[in-house]
Amino acid sequence: MEMEQYSQEGVDAIVNAGKPIPGQSLTNSPDEPYAWEGPTEFTKFKEALDYVAAELLQEDVYTAVVLAIGDGVPVTDMATQIGYVGFKEGKWNPDLMMLLMEPLMYLLMSLCEKAGIQYRVDSEDNPDEESDQSLLEQKAKNIAEMTKAKMEKASGIPVGAIPKDIEAKLEQIEIPQESLLANAEPAPEQPESLLERGQ
Repeated sequence: MEMEQYSQEGVDAIVNAGKPIPGQSLTNSPDEPYAWEGPTEFTKFKEALDYVAAELLQEDVYTAVVLAIGDGVPVTDMATQIGYVGFKEGKWNPDLMMLLMEPLMYLLMSLCEKAGIQYRVDSEDNPDEESDQSLLEQKAKNIAEMTKAKMEKASGIPVGAIPKDIEAKLEQIEIPQESLLANAEPAPEQPESLLERGQ
């Protein structure tokens, strides 16, 4: 029985593609696990929500987040990204991440409303979308659609969507009255041109 010969170019292409090789995670040292492979930092919903709110209400963080949403990033995408980063850092497991999605979206919408920024809850559906989505993508889309439908039923942010203590912190934030999208530094004065001098 002959062994199958592999093209060295094909093997090099797979190795250099930047994707993990099947079974690669089994070769990692058990002494150095990823952050998400161990016990999570938060197991209780309220503690995790308080942590996320405290992080989001820092001035440099909420300014960057609100500017990104003002530039067209949907609230759903921003909340998903925040939740995923927390999972990857070992802050919570995927189940708690999904529980945090709705209040996190309301918190982001509150920040945008306070700053006077228009926001999109979700990106518009693309009719040219491929029909062969993975199961995980389909589940994420279903969750986003359910959350969007729930939000459309409620006018504004429903009472109780954000805990009272986080609402109080949100009210205390001082957001500058000038637009967050405006240039923060005044334009330098232009020197008078030689043509304008008239000499």
